Amino acid sequence: MNLLVLGATGRTGQHIVAQGLAKGHAITALVRDPSKVTPRDGLTLIKGTPTDAADVAGAAQNVDAILVALNNPRTSDAPWAKPVSTEKILTQVAENISALGKQRVVFLSAAGVGDSFASAPWFMKFMINRTNLKYAYADHNSAEKTFRASQTDWTLVRAMGLSNSEKEKTLIVGTATSPKPGMMVRRSAVAGFMLSAVENASHIKETPVISEK
Repeated sequence: MNLLVLGATGRTGQHIVAQGLAKGHAITALVRDPSKVTPRDGLTLIKGTPTDAADVAGAAQNVDAILVALNNPRTSDAPWAKPVSTEKILTQVAENISALGKQRVVFLSAAGVGDSFASAPWFMKFMINRTNLKYAYADHNSAEKTFRASQTDWTLVRAMGLSNSEKEKTLIVGTATSPKPGMMVRRSAVAGFMLSAVENASHIKETPVISEK
C-alpha cells in the first residue's frame, strides 16, 4: 500500500515507518526536517508541516491511507509537563485531513478522550482535569469531533499509557471497560495495530481502546 505518515520522527511514528517498510509498503513521510530521517528504500521524504493544509494535500496525493502519530509538544517527556504551546495542533491536522474528503485515516488518540473519560481510573481523570494534560486532551477531544463530522473513514486509536519497552505482551483491543484494559501499551504494538487497521480495513468509524497485559 501507499501510506502517508504524519509524525514519522516521533517515537511511535518511527515504529510505523519501520514496520510499514518491513511489510513492503511504500511510505511517504511529511516532516519538517528530512535530515532527521534515515533514507531507506521505499521511503519518500517530503519537507513540510502537517498543520499546513497545502503541505498535507500535496503529500496525500495517490496514498491509500494516512496514519497520524503526532503529539502535543511539551517541555519534557513527563505527561504533565508544561506544553510548548496551547494551540490545538491535532485539531488543525484533523481539519487538514478532513478537507481531503473520503480518505482512510488512522489517528493515534488516547484513552480518556471522548466517551472513554467516564470509565477512566480516578487518577487519570485527576491528571486530565487538574494538570497540563488538560490542554492535550482538549486538543484530542476537538480532533476526534472533527473526524466524526468529516467524510473520512476514520479510526481513532485510544491508546493507554505509551511505553518504550520491547518486552512481548498480549495486546488487548476493546472499549474503555470491556475487556478491562491494562495500564500501558508498547509504542511498537500501537504502530503494529495502526498498520493492521489499514491493511485489513478494520475498525472503521470505531474508537478502539488498546493496551497490553
